[in-house]
Amino acid sequence: MGEKMRKSGIGIAGEISWGAHFCQFYQTKEDLVNILIPYFKAGLENNEFCLWVISEQLDKEEAKEALNTYIPDINFYLENGQIEILSYTYRHVEEDPHMIFNHLIEKINKALASGYDGLRYSGNDFFDHEELLGSIIGKYPMISLCTYPIDKFSATDVLDIVANHQFALTKKEGKWERIECSCQKNNKECKQVEAELSVSEERFSALVTASSVIVYRVSPDWSEMRYLYGRGFLANTESPSRTWLQEYVPLEDQPHVMAVINEAMRTKSIYELEHRVRLADGSLGWIFSRAVPLLDANGEIVEWFGAASDITKSKEAEAKLKATLDNLDNLVKDRTEELQKAYDSLKQSEKSLAEAQEIAHLGNWELDFASNEFHWSDEMYRIFGLKPQKSKINYDTFLNYVHPDDRKHIDNAAKEALKGKPSDINFRIILSNEKERIVHSKSEIVFDEKENPVRVIGTTQDITEHKKAEEKIQNLANVVESSTEAIITKSFDGIITSWNKGAEYVYGYSAEEILDKPISILEPSILTGETEKLSQMVKRGEKIQQYETLRLRKDGKVINVSLTIFPVFDNQGKITAASIIATDITRRKEAEEKLRESEEKYRNIVEISNEGIYLVDDEAKIIYANKIMETSGYTLEELIGRPIWDFISEESMPIAKRSFEKRRQGINDSYELKLMRKDGSFIWGLISAKSLFNKEGKFVGYLGMLTDITERKKAEEVLANIETARKKEIHHRIKNNLQVISSLLDLQAEQFKNRECIGNSEVLEAFRESQDRVISMALIHEELYKGGGFETLNFSPYIQELTNTLFQTYRLGNTDISLSMDLEENLLFDIDTAVPLGIIINELVSNSLKHAFPDRKKGEIQIKLHREEFTELESKDWESTSPAFILTISDNGVGIPENLNIEDLDSLGFQLVTSLVDQLDGKFELKSKNGTEFTMKFRVAEKDNLTQIGLKS
Repeated sequence: MGEKMRKSGIGIAGEISWGAHFCQFYQTKEDLVNILIPYFKAGLENNEFCLWVISEQLDKEEAKEALNTYIPDINFYLENGQIEILSYTYRHVEEDPHMIFNHLIEKINKALASGYDGLRYSGNDFFDHEELLGSIIGKYPMISLCTYPIDKFSATDVLDIVANHQFALTKKEGKWERIECSCQKNNKECKQVEAELSVSEERFSALVTASSVIVYRVSPDWSEMRYLYGRGFLANTESPSRTWLQEYVPLEDQPHVMAVINEAMRTKSIYELEHRVRLADGSLGWIFSRAVPLLDANGEIVEWFGAASDITKSKEAEAKLKATLDNLDNLVKDRTEELQKAYDSLKQSEKSLAEAQEIAHLGNWELDFASNEFHWSDEMYRIFGLKPQKSKINYDTFLNYVHPDDRKHIDNAAKEALKGKPSDINFRIILSNEKERIVHSKSEIVFDEKENPVRVIGTTQDITEHKKAEEKIQNLANVVESSTEAIITKSFDGIITSWNKGAEYVYGYSAEEILDKPISILEPSILTGETEKLSQMVKRGEKIQQYETLRLRKDGKVINVSLTIFPVFDNQGKITAASIIATDITRRKEAEEKLRESEEKYRNIVEISNEGIYLVDDEAKIIYANKIMETSGYTLEELIGRPIWDFISEESMPIAKRSFEKRRQGINDSYELKLMRKDGSFIWGLISAKSLFNKEGKFVGYLGMLTDITERKKAEEVLANIETARKKEIHHRIKNNLQVISSLLDLQAEQFKNRECIGNSEVLEAFRESQDRVISMALIHEELYKGGGFETLNFSPYIQELTNTLFQTYRLGNTDISLSMDLEENLLFDIDTAVPLGIIINELVSNSLKHAFPDRKKGEIQIKLHREEFTELESKDWESTSPAFILTISDNGVGIPENLNIEDLDSLGFQLVTSLVDQLDGKFELKSKNGTEFTMKFRVAEKDNLTQIGLKS
């Protein structure tokens, strides 16, 4: 097959060659269409016949609509028959996969005959049969894209599917990715094919034994009956016979039998005939015989393989029926009255006739044109899966049981019958339980004296089992002939007697060149006598499996092969020959040698590396370590076999455990660990790890690389201590400066107390409010200085400190104002969030203390701050994915006027609150009912708890 590359139409797949076999995992209908439409578009544009077996997620109309959207001239391709769309229910792979593969081969041959370059296929019916599909694709100009709904398969199934394809397409984070399969190695394929072929002979023997039909083999010119298993109906052929025609066929029938045989040989087509034979007990009977020619590479017949069934009882029943019908037909012409008497006589004999029909699975029927009703025998009802005589059958009812694809065939036969031509056809029926059967029907129209059709009489026989047996035999022969392995038969005198296509591929000789030649022609001179030695072992009844040796091709090249040799027995159990299955393993051997050289090269690199390199198994035990790992103080003997946990410090153990679980999941990363040396000292190591999986996808350990970063960690610790001291001093100085500003504001306010021209209360209030705001900011830096976090503030203790300061500042005489706080713990905000949020709380709490309780002795102020889950509607207005918080400050005081517009307030405090809410990208709501309630919603990025409260080292 040529290696010309074909356009796949799929960007990530690129160009592919004939024989390409890959798959797609999809979740939605859109995923499926996104890959298949450009795939088929490329095939149509490149003169390929396209076959689309649609997934159960689509129907034909949806598939055509998708094609029409992206391929404007799709109707042109559909009308010309370049693309065929079939429903996924059109076949049942699990029942008989070989039948479906034969169907694909027929499609390929038909496409090539029509002038197309090859076949482009897609479907999802071959799970568990992908390897068999792959063996077909490799021999024909065919490309296959198998589609699988990923949610219907387990992880193991997915790995098996990928392993049976060249590569797989899957969608990850909205993008298609290509997964290359490295599991399809030659030795695995060899073993699987060898296993199939090693039992092929046993299957054939079992098929012959289990079959209910006679099986035979004859020479290409039918002169010699090589084998016949008669099932007790015919005498078995114990050895090849050249007098079989005289022994089995009566003299007067021999010319007709030979005429049909000669026509089959001339056209190289199937031989099919009903004829009389001499049964095993000496009496004459009838058989239905059918044989197919087995062709060699040049299309010449090498043997006929056939099957026959005993239809003696059927023919007797047919003869009785024909005699009766002939008698009835004659009586119609002569005497109508006598016809009625004959018909009554026929009805009298229906019981015996029904028994004969049941044995032969043959029913008779009659269709009356006037009433359009059938008269069926009991066996007819049974053939159609119905209870005898329980319901009336008309022509429309009958057609409902006929397979839709065969109804036109029946109509055409009926039209021919109206011209006086008897009908003799096969067609399929579908029973009420949805099972499909095959029937053979013969019929003839009865005309009246004026040549008007009156009725149709006929017989119908269930031939399903005969057809299945024929197909199974043909499939078995096809599997052997289509194998890519060399399958050879040799006699014990060393002569080659059979040679398949695979043998021609492996050794270079055609069947014409090699048959009847000594098998020693394949033996290289350095192994002279080896073939004879192996032959003697097989002659003793021994089986030789996977014997690796050298063989000589036609072109003189010596190749590596793996041989499986087993004896061939005749009907008496005598060993008559040896069958040889040879697999070319030259490439595998070359790959093994390259792998050995590569392993040696990389082993040297690892051993001289300055980094510690080690292997860990799936139980976390060290199974390899290079020399540099001895810097831990342990020898290699002390390291290997021990779990990695023995060398990790207690504080780094959680990190190591989590990282090992990531390796199991195939996640590779780098991380730092504190490790223990043998002498008890510690070192810091930077670990880089790579997960390892076997060909079945099972985790088997990981490869690790260790870099000593102890000196770097020491330098980082010194720098961190310097930075910590610097930040602490900064916060301390800012806090002191803000307290100085607060004191200055207090002094400035004192100067205005004795000035009568200025409204003392307003000025002093303004100074006090400014002083409160400065204090709120100073408290933040004081908390940061005391807490040691330096970057973020634990906000809940800060609120408590701030409100205590405010309550001490606004002493309201004897008024009993209580404070209730519901604050979530460990809310860590950075300074950019803490400062505006602190000022907002300062303004709102100060406002409640000053104005909420003018004439009351008791009151309550509540502060709540906690995380909040926003509703789906609210979340649409918040693009950030940071945590959401709600701050609520309320009192049960006098409230604010209902008609008050917050946006129109000229109060500096409210303007400041509004501005700070905007600064935090928040939203707030102010309510006045039974007091005042301020609610603010905002999102900020909360910091790592451990980092902020100083618990990390």
